[in-house]
Amino acid sequence: MALALLGLGLGGAQNPPPAERSPPASDLVRLVVIVHPKNPVTDLKLREVKAIFKLERQFWPNDRRVALFLPPSSTAEKKILLEKIYNMTNEELRKYWLGKVFNGDIPAIPPVVRTAKAAGEVVKKSDGAVAVVRSTEVPEGVQVLSIDGKQPADSDYPLVGKEQPTQSALP
Repeated sequence: MALALLGLGLGGAQNPPPAERSPPASDLVRLVVIVHPKNPVTDLKLREVKAIFKLERQFWPNDRRVALFLPPSSTAEKKILLEKIYNMTNEELRKYWLGKVFNGDIPAIPPVVRTAKAAGEVVKKSDGAVAVVRSTEVPEGVQVLSIDGKQPADSDYPLVGKEQPTQSALP
C-alpha cells in the first residue's frame, strides 16, 4: 500500500520519468535526403547515406559525381546530421573536411545552402547534387529518397531530432 502511494507500485502502467518521455511530435524535426529528379537512386541504406555525406562515396550508380550541399551550422538540420550521420561536433566535422581536402580526397569543403528553397534550386540544377531539408519544407522538382525503406512519417525513420530552441535576443 505504501509503495503504491509513493508511485512505486509494482503493477499497472506508470508515467516514465521526464528524461525518458518522447518529445512532443511538434518538437521533432524530420530530415529528408533530396536529389535530382533524374537520379536513379530511390532508397539508400543508412550506411550509404553516411558514406555519401562523408564523401567516402563520391559517385552515384550512374557515374555522376556526388555534389554535397550542407545546411548552416546553427540549424537543427545541421545538429541532426552531426548526431545521426557524422557522430561528430561541428568543430570535429570542420577538421574532418580540412583533412579530406589536405589529403586530396576532395577538392573543396562542401558548400552551405542557407534555406530549403536554395537546396532545392541547386539540387534541381545538378544531377549529382544531394542535400537535406526538413520533411515539411521539401522544394518542388526534387526527389526524396527513402532510407532503409523508411519514409519520414515512419516511427523508426532515422533522420529525426529535436527542434532547437530559439535563441533569445538578450545577451
